[in-house]
Amino acid sequence: MPQASFQTGCRSCLLRGCGLCRTLSDAELSSMGVSGRAVSAGQDLFSQGEPRGEVFNILAGWVILYELLDDGRRQILQFGLPGDIVGFGIDGRASFFGAEALNRVEVCAIPRGRLLDLARQRPGLAFDLVRRFVSEESQAYERLTALGRKTALERVAALLLELFYRIRRRAPQTAGEILRIPLTQMHIADALGLTPVHTNRTLGSLRQQGVIAYGNGLFHILSPDRLFEIARIDERTCPWPCGSGEGAPRPMTH
Repeated sequence: MPQASFQTGCRSCLLRGCGLCRTLSDAELSSMGVSGRAVSAGQDLFSQGEPRGEVFNILAGWVILYELLDDGRRQILQFGLPGDIVGFGIDGRASFFGAEALNRVEVCAIPRGRLLDLARQRPGLAFDLVRRFVSEESQAYERLTALGRKTALERVAALLLELFYRIRRRAPQTAGEILRIPLTQMHIADALGLTPVHTNRTLGSLRQQGVIAYGNGLFHILSPDRLFEIARIDERTCPWPCGSGEGAPRPMTH
């Protein structure tokens, strides 16, 4: 697994004031034994079946969490973005899923035991962890509903909308600005249980409606409001949540 180490700079980290570490002092961060790692696109941060004793805080890049069946079929379980935590629930046992770098990824690797020890001492950190897990659970339930009951068009719209809002919350954009999502059609197919042909046809429909544009491995969200309507998301219970802050209404673009 080709990975490179780098010296973490917690004080200058862009996520210092909004990520997992925002409630911790420099001394507490130092006591956790955090190390920086960089992973190239297409390489695993950790593999399915591999025991892990670390938690990974994503600093830059995208990660796909996946499960492989014995015949090679792949289910993408989630997409990890900067600020997300990956691998917390593995608990030192063999992981049932792997984590692959979608593009160049930089992470902070935190020994799981030390993070838990500090969470016992710092209620703010423990609360933040719980809040994150509740959010991930809500997203998983929404994805399960999409896979079980929504049409292919609704599924694709919901996934792209989810990623759109998750990116927006980390880096707010001006109204009408296009966000770029570095996925391929195969990533979408593997995340939504669709065939590549069906995925291509569904994306073509969204493009013809002027909702999205795509090419060269990037998706451009042109009309979030129209995507919202197609995805059939209830904005009262939107799990991402929809908007620039907790409970905020979804943004309008013109």
